[in-house]
Order: sequence, then structure tokens, then C-alpha cells
Amino acid sequence: MRVGEIRSERAIDPSLTFRSFRFGSSDPTSRIVGDTLHMATHTPLGPATVCIGPQGPPLPSGPGAAAIAKRPFDLRGDTDTYSSLEEQCPRSLDSVHFPVVRELDKRWGHVRVGATGDVYRAALTATLGQRITAAEAVAQWRRLCLAFGHVCDSPGEDDSLPLHLPPDPDVLARTSPYQLHRFGIEESRARTLIGIARVFQRAGSHHHDHEAAMSRLCRDVPRFGPWTQALVRYEALGDADAVAVGDFHLKNVVTYAFTGNPRGTDDTMLDLLDPYRGQRGRILMWLGLAGVQAPKFGPRRRNVDFRRM
Repeated sequence: MRVGEIRSERAIDPSLTFRSFRFGSSDPTSRIVGDTLHMATHTPLGPATVCIGPQGPPLPSGPGAAAIAKRPFDLRGDTDTYSSLEEQCPRSLDSVHFPVVRELDKRWGHVRVGATGDVYRAALTATLGQRITAAEAVAQWRRLCLAFGHVCDSPGEDDSLPLHLPPDPDVLARTSPYQLHRFGIEESRARTLIGIARVFQRAGSHHHDHEAAMSRLCRDVPRFGPWTQALVRYEALGDADAVAVGDFHLKNVVTYAFTGNPRGTDDTMLDLLDPYRGQRGRILMWLGLAGVQAPKFGPRRRNVDFRRM
């Protein structure tokens, strides 16, 4: 779908903000029922679930409910103060590509950027997405949660579709990398996942102090680089300016949407997004909602499942 073909009508689906929190349609840790999001999480006090709809306060439950209140989460994006490109990004008016972004704004500008407050979960899913296809990462996340997580009670949920917690950090932290091979996770990503779990395996301020958590992850966890950090900041912290530099596809999507050229570089992407500094992650969200993709050339990449070797 070309940006110029995007219709001007505004979406009214109240679950659009929630959808970015689900790691694929088979994510066992979260579920959208109607216009209500249910999400399971770990806390220092034990497991907890959060239920939130289009109105009213979020409803945490479970042993960790009190700990949830300490997290500066904002699942609905109530604190998102975005109003318009003209107000938030005055430099954008001088950009030759402003009409493209304005069309995105017309359709998706009302969709808020929310925050889960769950740095642990966001770090795990971002790591799984490194160097493999989205479908593979989603499948690995489901297998990992079912093996290392537990069923979590959620009031109002369908008992036939129970929520599962993310992998237990205490269990994952004691796992050897080779034990994750059966899920299709090779050693490099396995070591990163285990390193993340070790940061969160004990109670501490980093469970509700996001900057402390990010600092420890960047310092202590191998391969927790800028790409992973940007994804975590967008999902867990609600950073509307987060840009995942180093992504295989994103630079091409932005370049194609703005210029029509099918391929670009990270530097090109950053230059094109620079007039929108402060809202760059939001614009990337708009492109995703609009379904913008760069043309694909050549044979599809074949990923070998080493579990069968």
C-alpha cells in the first residue's frame, strides 16, 4: 500500500494502542477481548495481571498487584500529549516530505503511544526478534512462555484460553544456553535472554525504576545494543522518539514511504526522520499501521531450523 493511497478517514478501533503490546497473534501473555486488554507480568511480589479497557482505571490482580502500582505504566497512553505535527515538530513544515507524513497523521494521529512498564518482557521479545523472521520470533516466544511460564489467573478471562506469564526470570536465569536450542534459539540470543533474566531474578529498584533497569541491561547483558534498546524504550517506556537503528527492513520502509526509492540506509532513514525528532517512533508506528512495505527483490531468505539438524 503506497502512502499516497492512504484514505483520510480516521480509525476508531479503541484497541489499536493495545495491539503494539502483543507479540504476535499467538502471544500467550496478553489478550485483547473486545476493546479490553489483559496482560500477565512478573513482579517482585509475584505474578500479576492487568486488565484495562477504553475507559476507567487499570485493574491489577494477583499477588503482584501492589507492585504493579509502582510501575509508571500507561497501557492506554493517557499521558501521551501528542496533538499535531505543526505543534510538536515545527521544523517538519519545511520538509519536502511533510505531505507524506501529514497524510499518515490524518489517519493515525489519534492513536496514542502507550507504555507497558514491563522492561523485562520487552527486553525478551526484542531479543527474540534479532536476525530472524517475525513469524519465527513469535513462535519461539510462545514456546518459551509455555515451557518457562505458568498459567496466570485473570478475572473475566475465558478459562479455555488462560493467560501465561512470561518466562520466570528465576528459572530462565539458571538455564544453560544449550537448553534453549530446542526452542530454535541459538547460543548468542540464548545468552542474551539468560542475561536479561539474571538482571530481573531478584527483587530490586530496577523492577520499577526503568532507567536503572536499562542501565543494568546495557552494562551487564551481551548483545543488548541500540536496536534492542530502542524497541524496549518504545514498548515499555512509551518513548515516542525511539528508532530501531540496524533493523533489516525499517530503513527501507522509511526510505520508500518518503522518497519512493525501494532501498535505503540507516543514515538515510535518520536524515528523513530528523525534522520529526521527538516523534520519530510515532511516525514509524503510523507506517506500520498503514501497512507500508518496501518492494521485495530476489529470493526469500531461507532460515534453517537447527533443531532438526
